[in-house]
Amino acid sequence: MDTQSQRAKHVILGTAGHIDHGKTELVKALTGVDTDRLQEEKERGITIELGFARFDLPSGNSLGVVDVPGHEKFVKTTVAGIGGMDIILLVIAADEGVMPQTREHLDIIDLLGVRSGIIALTKADLVSPDEIELAHDEAQELIEGTSLEGAAIIPVSSVTRDGLDELTAELDRLVTHVTERSSAGVARLPIDRAFTLAGHGTVVTGTLWSGRIKQGDKLAIYPQDRQTRVRSVQVHDHAVDEAVAGQRTALGIHGVSKDELSRGDTLGTPGALHVTHMIDARLRMVTDIKPIKNRTRVHLHLGTAEVLARVVLLESDWLRAGDESLVQLHLESPVVAEKDDLFVIRSYSPVTTIGGGRVLDPAPRRHKRMKDDVLESLTVLEEGEVGDIVLHKLGEAGIEGLADADVAGLAGASATELLDGLLSEGRLERLGGRTLTSSRYDELKSRTEELLLEFASASPLEWGMSAEELRTRLSKRLERGVLDAVLAALADDGKISRRSDLVRLGSGDVDLTDEQSRLEAEIETMLRTAGATPPTLDELKQELGGKDFDPIIKLLAETGRVIKVTSTLLFHPDVITDMRKALADYFDGGETQLGVPQFKDMVGVTRKYAIPLLEYFDREGTTMRSGNVRLRGHRR
Repeated sequence: MDTQSQRAKHVILGTAGHIDHGKTELVKALTGVDTDRLQEEKERGITIELGFARFDLPSGNSLGVVDVPGHEKFVKTTVAGIGGMDIILLVIAADEGVMPQTREHLDIIDLLGVRSGIIALTKADLVSPDEIELAHDEAQELIEGTSLEGAAIIPVSSVTRDGLDELTAELDRLVTHVTERSSAGVARLPIDRAFTLAGHGTVVTGTLWSGRIKQGDKLAIYPQDRQTRVRSVQVHDHAVDEAVAGQRTALGIHGVSKDELSRGDTLGTPGALHVTHMIDARLRMVTDIKPIKNRTRVHLHLGTAEVLARVVLLESDWLRAGDESLVQLHLESPVVAEKDDLFVIRSYSPVTTIGGGRVLDPAPRRHKRMKDDVLESLTVLEEGEVGDIVLHKLGEAGIEGLADADVAGLAGASATELLDGLLSEGRLERLGGRTLTSSRYDELKSRTEELLLEFASASPLEWGMSAEELRTRLSKRLERGVLDAVLAALADDGKISRRSDLVRLGSGDVDLTDEQSRLEAEIETMLRTAGATPPTLDELKQELGGKDFDPIIKLLAETGRVIKVTSTLLFHPDVITDMRKALADYFDGGETQLGVPQFKDMVGVTRKYAIPLLEYFDREGTTMRSGNVRLRGHRR
């Protein structure tokens, strides 16, 4: 790759405008590519699907061109294309002027925050200079107050090629000012097409929004959460080693058929993107629409996805034309969403663009309406510094914390540096793949000790609480890895003791009365004396009795001073140790198989004891059953 191509920017140019205003003809005049690839498009003379071309500029930069449909029936396809654009070429035919889809496309451009563009007055060869001037003035009035205000307005003709050089020069100028998408961080490619290509299998295309993708990468398909592997990578129909953010990309992928994919799916780094049914957002309505009420049903367009949703108004009962509000969107199907993503909403029926906005939280909890604390929290997400946002959301998350991917999504490109700084300042803790604020971490440790104290008071004869019970009493959403990290820290501080899966406050043994200690000693003595043929649990209870018999048996089992082979058959651990040694000697002597008769003779028991004992040794791995015999197990 030469130096010039290394410096080249990766920029997407998209068309917009009313049907039959000459978008496709202008793209063909600039690039030589007819982006209407479908037979139906050629027969009807209208664009139905997204079309693609490459436009090499005099500066050495190149544009990935996305040509969108102009017909009102295909606006959802248009929205899917505009979402990935860096520069907009808004086309207005000089002989017709501004039309309904011109206005709707401009609304979409404005809502999706595309702030770089050109207005091309096409078909300039068909009108007089005075008519061009009128079209120019109308276009200028149209873009006032929108994201394209101040954009150049250039008359062009795809037939005579007048104005194309000026248009190309302006595009070249705009490219130098475009801020490229970040190739750092997670890969994210919203899919706008999926098809099968001979020799390549399943192919998906889209604009790579962030990150980079190369051959052999393992990616996830969202929202299905399926795994796939990249077989090939192309940019502008040329095979490349790697695609980077901002490029129109085609990927051959492994193990998935085209019928299992659709526009709106996303390819991305596994485990790094949010799949959600609910979004907190700032919503802005366009002008000249009827007011919408709380829980209005709409079409939500985010990335290349279109799903139905309900708009929950958090600040009022109605939202009027031109107004904006904090909202929560309840989606009827899952989408991939990340903080600061821009979206468009269209009315349910008839379908027209009515608003759009920015995602504040892609994975919120359900909110009550018109609550000051909810609105204040969302204001922090909307206006706060990145560090404040991260700390705020972690505080809201409580003792469960947030997954690393969620925190990185909040922090954006500065995630690593920001989190390292907060960790070094002692404001965050990272445990088991989750992040907590230091105050929530201290709260989690304190609540753990409180629950263990309550358990010890309520169950004085039990050695400890199971870690799983402790986890669910702390929070059912608390991940086990977080609890294990907390327990390890408390154990290091001498605050708790652990025995297998049991957790006990402090490090001492259970305090027993004299009578309880006597019963404990008698049970141990009786089982040691009985050796390989102990009494059953019921026989022990009849012999020794006592109101504390059951809790003492449980305590002995928890502390390893008796071993439960079955629910009714207990052995002294010294007896089990002797049997285990006998089995090791047997296999060390060269034997490879052990039958039930040989085991009965080895330890001096009847079948009543032999079968349960062998099944116990199978479970612990000393032996391994194979048909009617035992082989040596993995435990040594």
